[in-house]
Amino acid sequence: MKPLQIYIALFSMLMCSGCKDPFTPEVSAHYRNLLVVEGFIHIGGETTIRISRTGDLQDWQSIKPEKNATVFVEGNGGTSLSGTTGEDGRCVLATQQLGMDEKYRLRIVSNGKTYQTDYLEGKETPEIDSLNFRIEDKGFQIYVNTHDERNSTRYYNWDYQETWEIRSAFISYFEYKNGQVIDRDPNINITYCWKDEHSSKVLLSSTERFSEDRITNMPVNYIKGNSEKIAHFYSILVKQYGLTREAYQYLENMKKNTEQIGSIFDSQPSELRGNVYCVSDSAEQVIGWISSGKATEKRLFITSNDKPAERDWLFSQRCDALNITKDSLVYYMNGNNGIVDQIGDGLTGEILGYIMAPTVCIDCRLRGSNIKPAYWPN
Repeated sequence: MKPLQIYIALFSMLMCSGCKDPFTPEVSAHYRNLLVVEGFIHIGGETTIRISRTGDLQDWQSIKPEKNATVFVEGNGGTSLSGTTGEDGRCVLATQQLGMDEKYRLRIVSNGKTYQTDYLEGKETPEIDSLNFRIEDKGFQIYVNTHDERNSTRYYNWDYQETWEIRSAFISYFEYKNGQVIDRDPNINITYCWKDEHSSKVLLSSTERFSEDRITNMPVNYIKGNSEKIAHFYSILVKQYGLTREAYQYLENMKKNTEQIGSIFDSQPSELRGNVYCVSDSAEQVIGWISSGKATEKRLFITSNDKPAERDWLFSQRCDALNITKDSLVYYMNGNNGIVDQIGDGLTGEILGYIMAPTVCIDCRLRGSNIKPAYWPN
């Protein structure tokens, strides 16, 4: 779950009493259906804005995407770009040509209402000096390092996207189609796939109390040694954002709140006030903070060769093959199994049976995409 979605759950808990007996809280309608805005106006890069609505407390995991909202990025010098949110509530804008000579605001038109930020000053972000890993506690701890020689950034935020290679446990040469066993199309890849996962943590650090604007060994992500993510090839793309003090404080409050999700008897979460507001109704509450500036990024690869040759570091998947007779094929073709190979008589060539395995162990598309990323090294 994204940090902002976790906060929404906690925000709803504000309306709950502190009694320890089970109960169904009465949550004011004021806290339902709030607009949630996430994103960063990326000057010189691609901008992704995510818009959603809060749900009921009883269904707090069901964050509802705001579809068909019109999204504008507008500069105070006349620049204007627009797009529309899709089924997932996301809108991607090509802001690569935006310059730091303008201030920019986000404007959203949805359901007859207009929401916007003030014009935001773009914040420069220093380059990532290094992205590296260490083997710690039978896993990989990934660190980021950066510094600003001008001592002007001070407030940092990171997010990341992981990508890892998935390999089918068995190579399948045949498939069952329309009651017949036929050769698989060799042009359809079901053996090698890739899966993406976006960060769900609030990653922050500040050098406000130090004379030097330098971040050293900031922990970004930890991967267990027996995770499928590092069974073969793994990549992490870390993006770094320089923030204003106000944006940092907003995210810091959200981070504190999300870390308290284990118990409603912890100190109650603070009510976050973002920088997005409804133009036509100042009383309407909107959740979210939009920043603007230049982000920097760096990619790191980890391969299975980087792992110690120890049992604790092996990824284990339950993939057992089964030999069946030819006349029992229809029974096993129930959607959960697939054909790995045929079993034939070595002298006559007659097909006697088949080697079967769970479909999830044959077709990697059930767990990822078979389209290889352009940046993948192998």
